[in-house]
Amino acid sequence: MSSSADVTAETHVVARSTVARAVLTVAISALLTGVLFSYFYIEVFNAPEPHRLPMAVAGADASRLQSAVGDGYRLIPVAHRQEGLERLSRREVYGVITLDGQGRGVELSYTSVDGASVLAYMQPVAQRVSERSGMTLRVTNTTPGVAANASPGRSVFFAVFGTALTGFVLSQALASVGSQVGLSLRTRSSIMVVVSAVAGLLVSLMLDPWFGIAPGTFWSSWPMVSLLCLSAVMTGSALLDVVGPLGQVVTAVLFVTLGNATATGILPTPFLKPPYQVVSRLLPTGNVVRAVLNQAYFNGVGWQWGYIVPLAWILVGTGLLVSVDHWSRRPRRA
Repeated sequence: MSSSADVTAETHVVARSTVARAVLTVAISALLTGVLFSYFYIEVFNAPEPHRLPMAVAGADASRLQSAVGDGYRLIPVAHRQEGLERLSRREVYGVITLDGQGRGVELSYTSVDGASVLAYMQPVAQRVSERSGMTLRVTNTTPGVAANASPGRSVFFAVFGTALTGFVLSQALASVGSQVGLSLRTRSSIMVVVSAVAGLLVSLMLDPWFGIAPGTFWSSWPMVSLLCLSAVMTGSALLDVVGPLGQVVTAVLFVTLGNATATGILPTPFLKPPYQVVSRLLPTGNVVRAVLNQAYFNGVGWQWGYIVPLAWILVGTGLLVSVDHWSRRPRRA
């Protein structure tokens, strides 16, 4: 009789311990996700400063002007204004300062694709150059078709943010439903691919024909955005299978928090601190944002990274999922 009571008591203790661990895991996951979300966004966007923002200079000695503009900017000498504009169109510089000795004027050429915030940082630099040279300043927008307040980069950022969020939510939903109804890995993978393709289609339609944010990019952005969604859901599902509920935190940090904070749609890469620049190049989100924008406005520079980086994450996530599924089947076979 006492033995039966001891077993019952021990069962209750184990049950309470299991519930306590589950509650603690959920609480820690929620706190980490929320706190890290706040931290990364404040860290990146609270007081952004350029880190050697490249600007072309024509008609003057760039090395002599460098001391006047400070270390936040990197002045690149070019032979003439047209060469600077070509570099601007290839995303090698973010502005072109041209000094005209005969006309006694300084011209700052920029693209409104980057938004008014980048111009707000470059214009004081050009102003200092004009004052030092004793000339008047003129500002020219090389993409007048893009309104200064339109900021297509910001719109692409939000579109990609929503896609990464779709992948994150889908990974959580599949983990929950899959454990209840016993979905096979093949079924889960099929759902991931189909939902990612549909999400990529809808977002690409918004970017190109519906709102004209990234004109002419529909057929290139659809596969890239779909791959981004698939990389998020594959990685999230793999981490949930490997490390359990804490995988949700890791996925949220990688794709929803850190990935989007360093996506460079709102501010270009030189406004990120060097460690965050590395993170941005390694995560799929920033690479897709830059690839879509460059396809639309900067001659497709670096478009391949919008495919390569998400594909690499998909392959790693798929490998983990297959490995976990293989090992989970071994006891059942035995």
